[in-house]
Amino acid sequence: MKSTYRNITAMLSVLLAGALLTTPAVAQSGALQADNWQDRDEQLAQITELEQLHATFHASISVHDPVNGDSPAVIAQRIREILTIWAKDAELTVVNTSATAGNYIGVGDPDDPATCPPPSGDTSTTGQQGTLCTFFKYVAGGLQPANKLVSLTPAFKTKYVPVRTDGQWTSSVYFECHYFDVSLNPATGQPFWTARSHVYLNGEAEKIDGQWLLTRASTSAVGVPVP
Repeated sequence: MKSTYRNITAMLSVLLAGALLTTPAVAQSGALQADNWQDRDEQLAQITELEQLHATFHASISVHDPVNGDSPAVIAQRIREILTIWAKDAELTVVNTSATAGNYIGVGDPDDPATCPPPSGDTSTTGQQGTLCTFFKYVAGGLQPANKLVSLTPAFKTKYVPVRTDGQWTSSVYFECHYFDVSLNPATGQPFWTARSHVYLNGEAEKIDGQWLLTRASTSAVGVPVP
């Protein structure tokens, strides 16, 4: 009887020791899983903020008064709004074979000819056409006074990959802009909804002083947005 009791006691001691040894591993695994969930939640929060950057771009590039067209003052304000989502020294590269190709560097102000000059005509890979203000004031179709364009974007093509390194958030950015003419058809009184151009923006963003800003991007023609 005593022998049986000693055997049972020994077995319980072994099981208890095993449980104590595995408890830290289980706890560590649970903590790791919690950290992963926390990281994922943080990443999703950053994606939500990046989407606001995207929304500002499309709201600013689209006409606000499709019936009468926007006034010069409204267009200037739209240019200022779209410039707010770019870093001070950001760079946009237009990739095409026209006179608008090339690099647009820095922000600029639409009311300041010194920082918002007409395109220089330098389409070389190392040259500079002007600033981002140059591009949006003189080149971007959605901001030209004669046009009444709305930019639509396929949500399933939009992608951000925010990453935090040494406390600094950066992200790749990709979205498409599909421009449609919404001026009124005199025969029907309804918008034409004629496709005018289709381009992508592919680049990088950085969270600077708590705000996501585009730092570098390229843009070129894109085809039909197939999932």
